[in-house]
Amino acid sequence: MSARVTVLFDPRGAHIPPDGDAAAGRESATVEELVSALRHAQEPLRGVPLDDLLGLLDAAAQEWIRPGHPVAAVIAEIGAGFLPLWLRRANLERVCDAALRGNRAAADGFVPISPGSPRLHRAQPRGLLVHWVAGNVPVLGMISVVQGLLSKNANLIKVSHQQGGVFPFFLEALSRVQYLRSDGATIQGSILTDAVRAVYASREDAAAARALSLAADVRIAWGGREAVESIMNLPRRFGTEDIVFGPKTSLAVIGAESLGEEAAARRVARRAAQDAAALDQRGCNSPHTLFVERGGAVPPARFAALLSEELAALSQRLPPPALNVPEAYRILGWRAEYDMRGEAWYGEGVTWSVFYAEDDHGLAAPCYGRTLFVRPVDDVFQVPLLCSIHTQTAGVAVGERRLALAEALTARGIERCTEIGAMSVYDNPWDGMYPIDRMVRWVGA
Repeated sequence: MSARVTVLFDPRGAHIPPDGDAAAGRESATVEELVSALRHAQEPLRGVPLDDLLGLLDAAAQEWIRPGHPVAAVIAEIGAGFLPLWLRRANLERVCDAALRGNRAAADGFVPISPGSPRLHRAQPRGLLVHWVAGNVPVLGMISVVQGLLSKNANLIKVSHQQGGVFPFFLEALSRVQYLRSDGATIQGSILTDAVRAVYASREDAAAARALSLAADVRIAWGGREAVESIMNLPRRFGTEDIVFGPKTSLAVIGAESLGEEAAARRVARRAAQDAAALDQRGCNSPHTLFVERGGAVPPARFAALLSEELAALSQRLPPPALNVPEAYRILGWRAEYDMRGEAWYGEGVTWSVFYAEDDHGLAAPCYGRTLFVRPVDDVFQVPLLCSIHTQTAGVAVGERRLALAEALTARGIERCTEIGAMSVYDNPWDGMYPIDRMVRWVGA
């Protein structure tokens, strides 16, 4: 008997409200039925110029930031303000150019490999991408699905039970977007979303998991180690490509030159608070540990106090969502410890916390809830020794030493070095790759 899954989005729209229970969905289909429909829907998508697809996504970005728009309200509620910015044409053009060897026209047809070369190449879509989307930050799956659509692939998304209605909500909104081309023709967002299905299956449904994996030309997994490993261990067809966005943590490094006066230190603290509030530290690019170099006019302990003031002010303007009980107890435990052996600043409830002790060292375990550990270092070049393939982003404020520090950090495993305040920006390369490049087959003629 063919494995059946619950269908949460298809060309008829979303079958679940944004806050709905994915497991309670009534629509269902076999994986084979979905795959057949998606491969059929991919053909019209293949014939649409990439420029028109970029125009559609840019139109969505502009529409979704209008005051009063229902998508704008959801974006604000889940703290996904980066998404409309990421969907703007200028950004997506850079994403495509970087992944497509500097020539995004390769997504539409054969182009010269290099100027004057008689050889031509083209980026053909791989076929069907199956995405497993993490439940803690479901909107991140939009990053890989949009790139899957820009590479003109069909996309089957397996959403998590947690926040399972968010993804179908965005897809339905995208299906209603219109883009008016310069020649007067109107392109409908459904040309994108017809090539997408969002489904749910229980994590205990081994038959559904196996069927989804065997259907994929590319498997894309987001999530923690246990979830990602369970996906990668599923059987797959020979030649299937795997793209893994697995569990990683991020950090910030602040040099003494950025602490020359309190006003400058406060600006860095404000930007660090913004990085922590973005996605409420649930993104792999969210900071948890801030290493502050001794020797500046503002010592590390004072920087921690400034950071606490900025987190408090930010949480007034942008209140965080509620934490689950284990996370709240973990934060309360850290507060009790640092009240005794170091310094702790925190708000009412578990809205934010900053912890500091002079003898702290190493990376702190992620604690979420806008919880930041400030740790002193004698030299910022001690920080790379703490990094590995499990560390993703380093926000840095080190002046002219930036490139030298980036060289040391990335040599030890860091994937991105960015300014503090821009850690939450989703740019390319990501996790050491250009995802679109992994979603296409390069062919020559």
